[in-house]
Amino acid sequence: MNRWYWLGGIGVTALLFYLTRGILLPFLAGLAIAYFLDPVADKLEARRVPRGLAATLVISLFFLIIIAILLAFWPVLQSQIIAASHTLPKTLAGLRPWLNELLVTFSERFGAELSTDVDGLMASFSGEILGKIRDAATGALKGGLALFNLLSLALISPVVAFYLLRDWDRIVDKIDSWLPPSKATTVRTLATKVDTVLAGFVRGQLLVSTTMGVLYGVGWALTGLDFAIVLGVLAGVLSFVPFVGALFAAGVAVAMAFGQWGFDPLQIALVGAVFLVVQTIEGAFLTPRLIGERVGLHPVWVLFAVFAGGEVMGFVGVLIAVPAAAAIAVLVRFYIDQYLDHYDLQPKNEPTEPGDTELEKS
Repeated sequence: MNRWYWLGGIGVTALLFYLTRGILLPFLAGLAIAYFLDPVADKLEARRVPRGLAATLVISLFFLIIIAILLAFWPVLQSQIIAASHTLPKTLAGLRPWLNELLVTFSERFGAELSTDVDGLMASFSGEILGKIRDAATGALKGGLALFNLLSLALISPVVAFYLLRDWDRIVDKIDSWLPPSKATTVRTLATKVDTVLAGFVRGQLLVSTTMGVLYGVGWALTGLDFAIVLGVLAGVLSFVPFVGALFAAGVAVAMAFGQWGFDPLQIALVGAVFLVVQTIEGAFLTPRLIGERVGLHPVWVLFAVFAGGEVMGFVGVLIAVPAAAAIAVLVRFYIDQYLDHYDLQPKNEPTEPGDTELEKS
């Protein structure tokens, strides 16, 4: 009977998350911040600082650092964003001769009847894109979600983070008291493994993304690419979305290079080389050192998780796809081990490294 209670509770919770996915972002952000900062609050509490005061100090310091970083970099980012908005039309105009030539070549080689005037194609394409953007913006504003999400991230997330951080230990203890005695040890072991995976991924990925953003910005600035700082910030933020984010950022940088230098093979190769070098550093050094094998997901499953998360929950789903998939993977590995043990299919005398953890063996 307890099993059905738990399954029913999980099902209802999942349905609730799905139905309220449009307003989940500030609450998930607050949860992530509290989870991220809980070890710091625990250390202050160990020094006999009251939990409420510790939570206040940690949350206040965290958001003060965020605000200081934004204030320090905002003037530069703002100037580059404004400059990019003025430069974009010139960039499109610079691409027109090259696109016209490409259309002519395509028409001559394949005999396709294409208009050799790219202006009409771009005007039509731009009109369609602007129409879709206008419709989407109108719908978002009618629902009030755009303004709500923006204000809630700034106002509600810190409040949610404070209360969760203040009561974190009590929440964990309360949930622990609900565990059936016969399964409590197993559930605690799985929870510890999930915590190890999530903590390693969140903290490691934050350092990886920050480092990659700096490397991209500096590298593209050295090549002479305009708006390198904005592109570096974009690349660092998008690197939270595996594979897809990095490729999108690289595509934007190459497009900006086309607009700035035209079809200059050397400059475009330099911009592409920065992307390849940073990706090599990330794959060979940053991720192995800062994240390691904590997530333990095959790249195909990572891609599937990102697209599935986006399909089910939109932008929020994309953000939580990999951590959620990593947590689910811990449970799947546990049940696979249970199945192999039940049918005596577990490999015997499997060699292990001295540093292997229980999570890596499972």
